[in-house]
Amino acid sequence: MNNEVLKKPKIEAIYPLSFMQTGLLFHYLTEKDDQGFLNVQCAIHGELNIDILKKSWDLVIERHPVLRTSVHWEKIKSPIQLVKPNGFADWNILDWSNSTTSDQEKRLNEFKNENKKTGVDFQKNPLSKISLIKTNSDSFYFVWPCHHLLLDGWSSSIIIKDVFTYYDALTAGRKPELDTIPSYKSYLNWQKKIDINDAKEFWKNTFKHYKPSFLYNQNQNKTNILVQNHIELSKETSTKAQELAKSYQTTINTFFQAVWALIISKYSNSNDVAYGNVVSGRSGDFPNIELIAGMFTNVIPVRTKLNFELTLKDWIKSIQSQQLEARKYEHVTISEITEWIDNSTNNLIDSLFIFENYPWNDIKSGNITVHSPKSGITTTYPLTLTLKIGDSIYIDLRSEESLFPNEFNQWILNRFEEIIKILDLDKNISIESLLQNITPIAFNRNIQISETPEKTNSIVVPKNKTEVELLKIWQTLLNKDNISSDDNFFEIGGKSLLAVRMFSMIKNKMNIQLSPTTLLEHSTITSLAKKINDESGLETGHWNNVVPIRSEGEKDPVFCLHAGGGHVFFYNLLAKYLNKNRPVYAIQPSGLYGDLPRHQSIEEMAVDYVKEIRLAYPQGPYNLIVYCHSTAVGFEMSNLLKTMGHKANLIVMDTMAEQEHITSERLKMRVLGFLNRLSNKPVNVINTMISYRFTKYIKPFFINTFGSTEAKNTSNTTVHLINIYNKYKWKSYNVDVILVLTKKVNKLFNQEISESWNKLTDNVNTLNIEGDHRTLFEDPDVKHVAKMLDEYLD
Repeated sequence: MNNEVLKKPKIEAIYPLSFMQTGLLFHYLTEKDDQGFLNVQCAIHGELNIDILKKSWDLVIERHPVLRTSVHWEKIKSPIQLVKPNGFADWNILDWSNSTTSDQEKRLNEFKNENKKTGVDFQKNPLSKISLIKTNSDSFYFVWPCHHLLLDGWSSSIIIKDVFTYYDALTAGRKPELDTIPSYKSYLNWQKKIDINDAKEFWKNTFKHYKPSFLYNQNQNKTNILVQNHIELSKETSTKAQELAKSYQTTINTFFQAVWALIISKYSNSNDVAYGNVVSGRSGDFPNIELIAGMFTNVIPVRTKLNFELTLKDWIKSIQSQQLEARKYEHVTISEITEWIDNSTNNLIDSLFIFENYPWNDIKSGNITVHSPKSGITTTYPLTLTLKIGDSIYIDLRSEESLFPNEFNQWILNRFEEIIKILDLDKNISIESLLQNITPIAFNRNIQISETPEKTNSIVVPKNKTEVELLKIWQTLLNKDNISSDDNFFEIGGKSLLAVRMFSMIKNKMNIQLSPTTLLEHSTITSLAKKINDESGLETGHWNNVVPIRSEGEKDPVFCLHAGGGHVFFYNLLAKYLNKNRPVYAIQPSGLYGDLPRHQSIEEMAVDYVKEIRLAYPQGPYNLIVYCHSTAVGFEMSNLLKTMGHKANLIVMDTMAEQEHITSERLKMRVLGFLNRLSNKPVNVINTMISYRFTKYIKPFFINTFGSTEAKNTSNTTVHLINIYNKYKWKSYNVDVILVLTKKVNKLFNQEISESWNKLTDNVNTLNIEGDHRTLFEDPDVKHVAKMLDEYLD
């Protein structure tokens, strides 16, 4: 027989973090001000036996696994909760009984602030520290530093109640009567069995055709500093609010949510509003879920339409009916809901409504009374409203300092008292009439989404397929265009929950699991893409010339080749007007920014360009748009792609093949065209001649003599492109050419363009559009180009 003492395992259980927990962990790791930290506090009055209290706490540690739980994220794929079989409490006993009451209150606030600065150590007994502060012979403050990542408000009250249930039993010398707690593992298994389809259908229907009305400028930079304001409604107003809710046959929670929706509607001037609502996450049919301590709180979106044909009473009833239905589906994350909704923006909600209704009654335990519980508010949203119901109603408003001025905060808070006073218990007012009577905002809201200045040379574009996919995800999450691959996620609006969503999208789209904490070290697209490629073992080629203008979309993309000047930004308007489901890539020449050696021939250039577009879009077909001096390289690329077995369309925008080669017929045609234009618009023609000569001959000299390095690179690249174009030997290839021609005064000119291409290939399809050669990619001509391309390519 083995006489060795059987040892308990070092680990009792390992669980994943939920979506909300992962977001809170990420916030904890990235923000200076940890919004998840809580000082759970209550007061104890009576003849307290500290030794029995400590023993009671030890029994609760044994009862609740969360008190033996730590959180780990380093060197692992996904953050985890690790439950140990044993735990302990680290007690701090203080005596302030010689201080005055006011001094004690001041010291308590300073003590709790110091607790917050110290924070919790998630990887080592994060819920173990407890302070008991004696204020006089029979009174104590009980302060327990916690974190919302592990405990919600409901759970902290569960634990406090259980502690003093044990205390009461131990004081009386009897066995405590507590129900058995279901395991967290059984709860997770129950969650897995829930049919997600009903929830998906409910939330899709709830937000059908919803268009967000934002409370602040979405492009404005945030300081992540929350300012706190509050009001306490008079007892008279608080009582009236309770009576109004009763007369409307609704809860006080729903009544105040309706008032909040009215305030948002008045401010945003929209009758279709949405906000986040904090729910307990305990509304499912899992047995005894109200006994488990942990993090179950969730945020679900609430959409409210203000139907002016309804009375306030009927409208509030509709809100309550919708929320009762929503309780069936409050277990899903807001990330899942956002993905299900057909919505053009990721920012579904920008404010949070919290109704504090944690189950608490003052506790009589042995010879003591436990009362006056406090914990605090945690939020990562830019605007959070919290209501506490008592003899009078306390309303707390926390707002992002950089987004909402103080006038806004005061206007918000003052509307509650105003709206309740407007309402009459004996009359059912219409929504329209009520809104008209609410005092409007007295300052400039300035919430219109501003146009982000167009980035040009400062933007770093994706260099491979992984970077393109990440760019798509960032654009969706952050609701931004013109994101540079070297932009820091956190500096352009990235927040904790968005980071969690991002890694969920990476898993779904790229089939790779990375911990959200990866973003702490790899906060740019360039760095994160390299990490993904290294983790997945992908060998992703590097792009030097391809510039994704719009990488998302399922239609066949177009690849727009640089013209003689080298730059590709003039194609941006074309991308704007093309079908939004069509990807648009530009191809810019090497050496434009002085970082790469220039190609020495059209053939060399074509080989590299083909290699890169096949990295961007491996399967084809390939639609190549060429204009002016890019015709030769596009022609070579089309032939290369065809010899590889790919379908390629060379879309020639109103440009002659071998355009620098002057035959007698072309010379005659050009002279006649010039004389015709000179007779009709002599000033325009002379200005164009002067401008052309200056740009081609004089401007390069001044740039190379006095210009910046960037200007010199651009000018020299332009000259180089024209030189290698002139050296190119045109030959016949059996490629497909779509020749796009504008109307011209001299019809012989279009005929000459057509003949130049027909000499090179038998497959020329001519399309005629409105516009002028020089303005094809400017408004309004570019609209005709985009329409023509979409119709032809579809």
